[in-house]
Amino acid sequence: MTFMQAFKVWWSYSWRASILVIPLAIIMTAWSLFGLISTVENMTQSGQSLQGLANMNLEQLLALVSGGTGLFILSVVLTAVIQIFAMRWTLNSRWSDFRLKAVPPDADIGSQPGGQPGPRDSGKPASL
Repeated sequence: MTFMQAFKVWWSYSWRASILVIPLAIIMTAWSLFGLISTVENMTQSGQSLQGLANMNLEQLLALVSGGTGLFILSVVLTAVIQIFAMRWTLNSRWSDFRLKAVPPDADIGSQPGGQPGPRDSGKPASL
């Protein structure tokens, strides 16, 4: 694979991942702002001022932190899933000047005693 072909594959993956992550970022930002705004509204309705954010009781603080931690874990998991999907999408793509195929490992390599290649194996990876 040449440098330009590798760059094309990387660029293809990058823009696909970006396209898929942008809606996730918008949803996660809206969700976190909704949680923060609802917490502030609950504080103001209970008679506390916005300066009372520094004097939050333990329950309010734990609710705010656990919501943020849950959102962070969810966003990390969803980002990983999106990146997997983007890579699969990239690997299934076709380019006009070259083909990209994932090559499965040769089943005969390592099956011989001592891990030596078999007699029909030249040590090259299997091709499809």
